[in-house]
Amino acid sequence: MRHVLRSALLCLVLAGLTVVSPTPSLAVNHVSPTAAEHVTAVVARTHTFQLDHHAAHVATYWRGNPGAHVTVAFSNDGVHFTDAVPAGRDELGAERDNGVTYSALRSAHGAVAVRVSTDRPLAHLTVLGLRDGTGRTTVALADASAAEASTDQPPVVSRAAWGADPALMTWAPQFYPTRKLIVHHTDTSNDYTDQAGAEAQIRSIYYYHSVTQGWGDIGYNFLIDKFGNIYEGRYSRDYAGGNPSGDDAAGNGVTGAHTSGWNSGTVGIAMLGTFTSQDVTPAARDALEALLAWEASRNNIDPQATQQFVNPVSGATTTTANIASHRDYAATLCPGDTFYATLPGIRSDVAARMSPTPPPPPPADTTAPTAPTQLTATGGKNRVSLAWSAASDDVAVADYQVWRSKSSTTGFTKVTTTTSLSWTDTSLARRTTYYYRVRARDAAGNLGAFSATKSARTT
Repeated sequence: MRHVLRSALLCLVLAGLTVVSPTPSLAVNHVSPTAAEHVTAVVARTHTFQLDHHAAHVATYWRGNPGAHVTVAFSNDGVHFTDAVPAGRDELGAERDNGVTYSALRSAHGAVAVRVSTDRPLAHLTVLGLRDGTGRTTVALADASAAEASTDQPPVVSRAAWGADPALMTWAPQFYPTRKLIVHHTDTSNDYTDQAGAEAQIRSIYYYHSVTQGWGDIGYNFLIDKFGNIYEGRYSRDYAGGNPSGDDAAGNGVTGAHTSGWNSGTVGIAMLGTFTSQDVTPAARDALEALLAWEASRNNIDPQATQQFVNPVSGATTTTANIASHRDYAATLCPGDTFYATLPGIRSDVAARMSPTPPPPPPADTTAPTAPTQLTATGGKNRVSLAWSAASDDVAVADYQVWRSKSSTTGFTKVTTTTSLSWTDTSLARRTTYYYRVRARDAAGNLGAFSATKSARTT
């Protein structure tokens, strides 16, 4: 009878449902350490790598030619292969800056052979095959009762429960007060069908970050799967049966390895999968908003504000939204175009969870951006190509207005608004001189001064 009750309680905890328990419950989980296999070869154009074991997930990495276009195809029998897919780039591996290019982690579904193709020779490419090993581990599950208030901590699946192998962790935790919340996606497969599949993917990410890329632990502070389960990521401490919070006893957040240059004082939350052309599930979004609301509430973070952040280690400063994404800090596609577009709504929802009354509006921003500099204009057939250097602003530049005239002094009209630092004016009259000016607009609507006027003649 006791075994039945414990099994039922385990299912409820991992499903994120309400569980009331006076003490942590013990359960026996079949959690297997990740087994890794590395095969290295020269790939001049196409090479098939043979694996000794069936791989659940595969990544490739190589030295030299960081711009190589690499594809991978998988086979369960060494004869029939799937369609080739781009190897991609791992968002954290791209920040390693050690001369090695790390691909994204791909689901291999038991492959024993990997066909790698490249558009340029790679003298030293390694295929990393990952799978669950064998083993049986007894873990203590936290009393992760569902949050009763909108800003209570939601249930979190502990590292022990999802199978983090302690032997892979070589990084000593560091702690700082949390000031910013950064959202990511893992750029991995969306095709896992249950929580066990999600946890297997997390274990592979953990190995890839900790060992292959040398971060010493998984990079993210938390991860969230499509079913709305929240997972403890970066190790902070042992919680003795409590709900993992990712901080020290004083409430300072552990430093992860998710956003190069801005890891200390920030919490990185990764949505498990790829969200370039599809959004996260409603369950995943609800879990994310619950986690963000809890983090923002306990750290006095305004979820809708854009404020300056000072890195507590380096002293570097940046001004970003308090709830932002990886691409707001670095040149990356993370967390995917479709999901990124939902962040304004997520910030609003988090604010509503924290208080039924909206926070007071920030003081009006009256500082205009500076004028763009180094405007250039190059004429072509029926077109003029423009480029300029960025303006600066106390908050952020929202976009740029391009104005055009056939006179150097009068008659300028606005012809486009762009967020880019370049634009091509097309369908113009041939053998005609056009004059251009550019000015910046910030998020508050303040317009900056015009750049210097530049002209070009079409051909």
